[in-house]
Amino acid sequence: MKIKISAFLLFLSFAMSSCGSTTPSASPLVENKFAAASESGAANNTATSDAIQKSPVGQPKTIREFFMLLPEKYFVLEGCQGDLEKDCNKAKIDYLKTFTEIEDTANGYFKGGCDGAQSCIEMAIFKKPDGTYLAGVSTYAEMANDNYFIDYDGGKWTDVSASVVPQFSKKNMYELPRVGTVVKVFAKKIIEKGDDYEASEKGKKLYDLEWNDGKFAVKK
Repeated sequence: MKIKISAFLLFLSFAMSSCGSTTPSASPLVENKFAAASESGAANNTATSDAIQKSPVGQPKTIREFFMLLPEKYFVLEGCQGDLEKDCNKAKIDYLKTFTEIEDTANGYFKGGCDGAQSCIEMAIFKKPDGTYLAGVSTYAEMANDNYFIDYDGGKWTDVSASVVPQFSKKNMYELPRVGTVVKVFAKKIIEKGDDYEASEKGKKLYDLEWNDGKFAVKK
């Protein structure tokens, strides 16, 4: 009798394994398709991430690279010899050696001093969603203060101040940040004015601008 019961239990166990369990597992084909889709998605995400993090080839990506490419129309160097010196490279190198006050490469910030003839400069770069940068430039001397927000693309500079800065005005002064992405905006106070010159200084603070998603917005 024990032999018959054992044989019956063995037969029952074999039958259940042939029919499958009550909790079905995914077929190898489904598992393979899922794995392939996951790998494809991961690859696409990585590619997108790389595109966001890396600047396009040929684009400046450090504060010094931006300074070395900066056209003379935005910052006049007294030591530049015009047509004899391409892009004022020698004058820029001499300026960096002589007048550099702050060069914060980690935060993309530069400040250079000045003397009686040479104006000062302050620069900061702001990273855009596509991995390129916007450059903020402030120049100031005894008789002038100017602010620009400029793009570099394919060897060409474009002043995009009016399109990326709300309420941009030459009547304002823009204090660039050494750390962070908030620009402080002040009214430009005229302290002296002549027929061909205008001396100004920082006046009342108006508001802050916060860099976000490739544009500035008034910070509330």
